[in-house]
Amino acid sequence: MTAPDLQAYIGIIEQLKTSLNSSNFEQMFSLLTADLPKSKQFILKMELKRIGQRCQFFIDLRGLVDGDVKPYPYQGKTHYMDENAIKVFEQGLEQYGSFTVGLYEEVRNTDNNFRVMHRKDTEKRVREALTRVANGNSELEQSADANELLEQPKIIEFGNYISRRDERMNFSIDVAVQTVSHRFTASTSDLSVSGCKIKVRKQQQAKIGQKITLFFTQLEQEFVLEMSNGVPYTIVDIEQHDQFSYWRMKRQPATDENKFSQFLQNFINGNKRRYKVNLDNVSACLLTKGYEQFYLPKLTTLPIFIAVRDNIATPISVLTTDHNKHCWQYFLDEQHKSVLISIINTKRLKTRIDQKSANSNCILYCFTHAVKGKLFYYSATDEELAQTPELRGVFYGFGSSKPSWRVFHFNFSASSAQFADPGSVLPQADEENTEQVSALVKGFIQDIRFMVSLTDITSSDSTLCYQKYTYQQTQLKLLAQFGHKKRSDIPHCEAVPMHYINLRAESRYLYKTAIEIQQADDMPNLTGFSRDFSAKGMQIETEIPVSFAKGDIILLNLPELQKISQKHQLSALAYEVMAVSKSRTIINLKVAGNDNKHSGQVFFQQLIKNNRSKLTQAQETPRYPGLSAALRNMYLQSQNNLQLFMQRKGIRYEINTVAKGKTAHTLHHIMRFGQAKAQNEPPVIELNNILRNSAASLQFAQQLKQMKRFEQGSEFLLFVSVGHKAKNSSDIECKYSYEFANEKAIQDYVSTSLQHGLLFCYRLCLMRTNRPDIEYFAKELNYISTYAIHKAKLLEEELWSVVGVLDVIDISAEIILRYAVNANPATIAQAKLAFLNS
Repeated sequence: MTAPDLQAYIGIIEQLKTSLNSSNFEQMFSLLTADLPKSKQFILKMELKRIGQRCQFFIDLRGLVDGDVKPYPYQGKTHYMDENAIKVFEQGLEQYGSFTVGLYEEVRNTDNNFRVMHRKDTEKRVREALTRVANGNSELEQSADANELLEQPKIIEFGNYISRRDERMNFSIDVAVQTVSHRFTASTSDLSVSGCKIKVRKQQQAKIGQKITLFFTQLEQEFVLEMSNGVPYTIVDIEQHDQFSYWRMKRQPATDENKFSQFLQNFINGNKRRYKVNLDNVSACLLTKGYEQFYLPKLTTLPIFIAVRDNIATPISVLTTDHNKHCWQYFLDEQHKSVLISIINTKRLKTRIDQKSANSNCILYCFTHAVKGKLFYYSATDEELAQTPELRGVFYGFGSSKPSWRVFHFNFSASSAQFADPGSVLPQADEENTEQVSALVKGFIQDIRFMVSLTDITSSDSTLCYQKYTYQQTQLKLLAQFGHKKRSDIPHCEAVPMHYINLRAESRYLYKTAIEIQQADDMPNLTGFSRDFSAKGMQIETEIPVSFAKGDIILLNLPELQKISQKHQLSALAYEVMAVSKSRTIINLKVAGNDNKHSGQVFFQQLIKNNRSKLTQAQETPRYPGLSAALRNMYLQSQNNLQLFMQRKGIRYEINTVAKGKTAHTLHHIMRFGQAKAQNEPPVIELNNILRNSAASLQFAQQLKQMKRFEQGSEFLLFVSVGHKAKNSSDIECKYSYEFANEKAIQDYVSTSLQHGLLFCYRLCLMRTNRPDIEYFAKELNYISTYAIHKAKLLEEELWSVVGVLDVIDISAEIILRYAVNANPATIAQAKLAFLNS
C-alpha cells in the first residue's frame, strides 16, 4: 500500500504504473515529475519500482472480505478470491503486465475488505464528529467537543462478565406493548428465548422492574403463535438514546410457555445465519479478560486472603507474581514462616470493619530488628501513630534509619468464595465443558471472608523525609508496644503463583546434569545437579544446604555438558541467586549481567534451538490445582485500584482504555468531576488533565521503549489539586513529580494545595505488558469468529496493540504524613469524602 506521504502523488503513480516495463518509462517519468524536487522524484521512482516487482505471495481472502471466496488458479498457483478481487486482479494484470507487489496490495484493499470497511467507517465517524464540532458556538467549545468526541476512553470493569443464557439475535419486528394504563406500538432491537430489547419513543415512561405484556403482532401475521393474551416481560434496564429509549426485558413464565420457547428457539436457530447474532456481551467479556491478563501478571499489590474459623481471622493464602513476591518474602521470618497473622491482626481488621465502608485504606509502616539470629517485626498504621503522637517521630526516625524500613498502602475489602467461579458468558454453554471450581479448592476457600491488599510504596525520597525526624535514645524502649512477639503456633499461609500461559519470559526444560559451585581456594567445590534450565536461568539442587542469599553471584561449572561442547566454555559461569528453598538445597539462578555474551546463555540457546522436540518442558505442579484461578477471580471482584493501558498505534503511543474494579477509584471520580449525572447514561471520563503536556507520548512512552517485559516498573507521582471554587474538570490542576525542581518544591505545593482546597496524590507504576494469552479467552474468540470473523480480528488487533499498563494507587494520606504538613488528616479525609460524594 502506498505510504501516506505519497498519497498526494497518487495520480502520477496511477499514470506511470502502466508504463513500468515500457521503453519510454524514463521519458514519461521526467515529463510528469519535472516540477517536483529531486528528492521527491527519487522517492516516487523507488515506490514505482517497488510496486512493479514480481510477487510470489499467495492471495487468500477467506474470512477477510464480505463476499463468496472461491479458488482462482493462476500460473500454477491457486489463489482464493471473491468476484470483486478477481475483477481487480484481472484488470491489474492488464495494467502491470504480470502479478506484482502493487497488484497484490490492490487486491487486498478492495472496498468489501473488512479491514478497509472498518477504516472507512472510522474515518466517516471522525468527519461527522468534526462537522458537529465545526457547528459549535465558539472556538473553545469546538476544542472541548473535539476532545470529548475523539478522545473518549473505553472503560473496562474488571471481574464484570455479563452472561446470557440464550443466544440473542439482532432482529427488528413490530410489536405492541401493553402497560397497566395504555397500549402503544414499538419494535424489537434484539430477541432471545428468555428476553428481548425493544425500541420505544422517549415520551413513553417506564421504570426498571415494571411488568408489561408484549404482543408479537408482525410474527403473528406469518406464524400461528396461539398467544392471544400476549407474552409477559419485566423491564430490567433502560437506555436513553436521542429520541428513543431502549428497554431491556426478561420474559416471565406464562401459559404455554414451553411451546412459545420452542418456537423462539427454532426461529432463532433457523435465522441466525440470516440475521446477525448479538455478540456485544461476549465481545465485552473477551476484552475484559484480555485486559485482565495484561494487568494481573504485573500486579505489584499483594492480595492476602483472610479466613474466619472459630471466630479467629487468619491469613490463609496470598497471590504472588514476579512483581509482588518481594512483599511476601519481606514478611517471612528467619525460619521462613509468614508473620502476616501478627501484622494483619484481629484488632486492625476490626478497626477496618468498624469503618463501615466497602473498602477501607490506611498506611502501614514496618521495620525489623535482628537479635541473636532472630528477626522481630515492628509495625504501626497511620491511625495508630495518630493516637500516640509523642511516639510518631520516634517510630519514623528510628524505623526509617534501618534497611528494613517499608511503607505499605493497606487496603481492606470484603471477599467471598462465591466470587471464585465467574461462570460462562457463552450462551448455551455446556456445563460439562465449563471449567468449575473443584471440591478441593472449594474446601480451601470456603471460609474466606476478607481480603487485604498490601502495596509497597516505599521510595528513597520518602525514606529521606522520614529520616529527618529526631528522637532520644531513651525513647526507643517505648516502641515495644509496636513490636510483635514470636509465635509458636503460626498457621500455614499458602503462597499461590499467578498462572498465565505467557507469564514467564521464556520456557523452562527439565534436564538433570552434574553441576559444581566454585568456592574459595581453601574449600572444595559444592556438588549437585540441575533440575531444569532455560536460556537465561537454571534451577539446581545441591547435596548439602547452602548459605547463599538472593542477589549473591556464584560461579558454576557444568562438567558433563563441557564434554559434549568444545565451542563453549562451561566453567566459572556467573549466575545470580534469585531464590533459595526452605531446605537451603534448591536454588533458582539467572544469568548475571545484561549482555548477551554469557557463555552459558549462548550454549543453552543453541541447545534448545537444536533439540526442542526432544526436551521436556517444565510444568508447574500446584498444591491445589485451580486455586490460582479461583483466587484471581476473587481478587478481581474485590480490588479497587485503577489501571490505564497504553496502546501502540503505528509510531504513536496512546492511553485510551481505563480499567477499574467494582468500587470506583478516587481518580475515577475526579475524571468525572463536574459532569451532570444523567439517569441511565453511560459514564464519561476525561483524561486530558492527567495526560497534560503529552505525558503519554513523551514521558511514559520513552520509559516504555527502554523497558523489558520482565523488568520492574517505573514510578511516577501525580498530584491533583482541587480548589474550593472548582466546578468542573478544567478547574483541576494536575502535576507530575518530574515537573518539580526538588523535594522542597513538592512540599510547598502540597502545603499550598491543602490551604486552598483538596490534594490527591497517586503513585503510577508503569510496566510493559506480556503478549496476549490467547488460550485464556479462546472460547469467546472462537464463538465470535463463528458469526463475525472480522469482529474477532478487530478485537484481537486491539489486544495485540497493548504495550503497557499504569497501575494507579491513591497515596494521598502518606504524602501528607511524609511532608509533615500541618493539617488534620481526619478533617482532610472528611472533606475528601464529601467531595467524592458530591
